[in-house]
Amino acid sequence: MDALLSLPVLGYFLGPSTFSTSLNLLFFYMTWSTLVLSQPPLKVEVVGTLGIRILFFLLPSTVFLIFDSLLPSIAVSIKTQGEAALPTRATGSRRLKRESPVWYRVIALSLFNTLLGVAVQAIVESILTEVLDWRSALQVTTTLPMPWSIAKHVLRGLVMREVLQYYIHRFILHPSNPNHLSRLHKTYFHSITSPYSFTAHYDHPASYLLFRFLPTYLPSILFRTHLLTYLMTLSIITFEETCTSSGYSIIPGIMLGGMTRRHDLHSRGRGKGNFAPLGILDWIHGTSVGADVVDDVRDEADRHRVGERSGKTVKRAKESGREGLRSWSGRKNGRK
Repeated sequence: MDALLSLPVLGYFLGPSTFSTSLNLLFFYMTWSTLVLSQPPLKVEVVGTLGIRILFFLLPSTVFLIFDSLLPSIAVSIKTQGEAALPTRATGSRRLKRESPVWYRVIALSLFNTLLGVAVQAIVESILTEVLDWRSALQVTTTLPMPWSIAKHVLRGLVMREVLQYYIHRFILHPSNPNHLSRLHKTYFHSITSPYSFTAHYDHPASYLLFRFLPTYLPSILFRTHLLTYLMTLSIITFEETCTSSGYSIIPGIMLGGMTRRHDLHSRGRGKGNFAPLGILDWIHGTSVGADVVDDVRDEADRHRVGERSGKTVKRAKESGREGLRSWSGRKNGRK
């Protein structure tokens, strides 16, 4: 736990204040360099991955679960499926009660799958570095990646994850002719039609590794990205999975709110459409259920009056420019 708390990468993701001064950046670089030079790369990678999962999945999911349990009357009002989405209170028909697993079993398997993913990641690194005597799958070096490099590699990882998840989800876990893996996915993940955050990692371990772990990890090792970049990508994905599986109807944001609604419809329909989180490939292939990503962006833009505000901003800028030009011309004529 001491290693987890001292890991500077946690501060790296907590906000822009980390980079507010050159002194803080220098301090971060010194701390990161000391950590990499004093600890085995595998330990740094495993502790960093666990830290991200704890910070962005375990802690908020626990807070959401406590909130749903202690304040159900408030939680019902902000749940998309109402009372049926309260995890610790069995509701609905008897058939659904028998099919849906109890909440503590969902938590247990979710935690197991999370640890399984970290274990597989550690095994891959161990085989590459210790058995095959190759370089590590991820770069664990004292050199920090540049901000533009981080942004570019994170975006690439998110796009590749979207593509991998869509085609794996649609054609392997929900094929036209069911297979053993798709039946396992249906038995576990789709036994819950009212999602809550812990269900993000609730699945049979085999389908979990294929659908959740592989699309996140594979792009990073294919391009051998820096560990900090991988952890940044992992933090975004973990936070997104936690929010979109929460079942809340008040998730803010143009993209995140739509992703939450599409995930809820996917779970409620037991896998009928909405196969990837962003919804872009669902829109392209015509597998969207409910409002697609284009509708979400349009509705959210209308709700926030983006066009009107942009027009007012442009208008104010033009008026300010005209006033400045008149003032400059007046001063010039006065000098003459």
